[in-house]
Amino acid sequence: VKNTVNKNINAKFDFADADVSLIRNFLNASVAVEDMSLINNAPFEGDTLVFAKKANISVPFMQIFNKEGEPYSINSFTIDGAVVNVLVDKDGNANYDIAKETAASTSSNTATKSDSTPDESAPEASNSNVSFSVQKYEITNSRIKYFDEKGKMYFELDSLNHSGNGDLSAVKSELDTETSALISFDMDSVNYFNRNAINLDAKLGIDLAENKYTFLENKAIINQLELVFDGFVKLNDDNQEVDISFKTPSSDFKNFLAVIPKEYSKDIANVQTTGDFVVEGKLNGVVDETHIPAFNIAITSNNASFKYPDLSQAVTNITIDTKIANETGLLENT
Repeated sequence: VKNTVNKNINAKFDFADADVSLIRNFLNASVAVEDMSLINNAPFEGDTLVFAKKANISVPFMQIFNKEGEPYSINSFTIDGAVVNVLVDKDGNANYDIAKETAASTSSNTATKSDSTPDESAPEASNSNVSFSVQKYEITNSRIKYFDEKGKMYFELDSLNHSGNGDLSAVKSELDTETSALISFDMDSVNYFNRNAINLDAKLGIDLAENKYTFLENKAIINQLELVFDGFVKLNDDNQEVDISFKTPSSDFKNFLAVIPKEYSKDIANVQTTGDFVVEGKLNGVVDETHIPAFNIAITSNNASFKYPDLSQAVTNITIDTKIANETGLLENT
């Protein structure tokens, strides 16, 4: 497996130890590896793209006898203690762009050469020797960092626990996922989230032919604020299309207290409230080097109040009417 992976990527894949078990996932062979790493080559020479303390992969039993070059299929996998560092430098180079070029992509870069003089340096076209017929997966105690130096954007998911069930080998499929993490997000030197707790239960419709991911049944909780949303994200060659709408499923003013950090809002279940608090928004457009999705977010509350049980007075006559909008998709026009 190690040799197969390294032949197909422009990076170094390695692990410290491996163990094969026929009991851990009975009827399948379970291959566990420790201290798994993926180290970049130039222009990110020596940088760690992925590290995991433990990874377990389930494969059909007979495939443990495969010879080098024979295909493998993966039925399920678990990863624990992973760190993923994604970086896009100021020139637009991405450290995750590690797949080796095929003959087709290489020949398109050498189209000016004479048809009668073949490019002997072009690698032979080949299909991947690994297929993902994954039915379930789990990632625990992990961290993902994303830094776009060119776009001045930083994103981090810490204390990440994520699991999913679905057939990832099908062209069209549905994937049930559960996610919890601490989210941090900065854009253009402005901090929007700083280790805020987030929980997400999402059912995704996946269309691999179109590279389109549709939100079917979804509920997110940021701090203690619950949101439901729908829409889709589509990955194109030169941009990403986004069409997402979201809103609070209820209008209780406790939604407002849910946004406040827990150390200040305390146990909001026992707080007496009147009035409403509603968050509703829509994002629509493309993400590329110059654009973000246009968006319109409304936050409203009318004649609301709240009172903590251990305080004699209430805060009353609360009115909020806020709109945050961008109609052009250019960040500076927000």
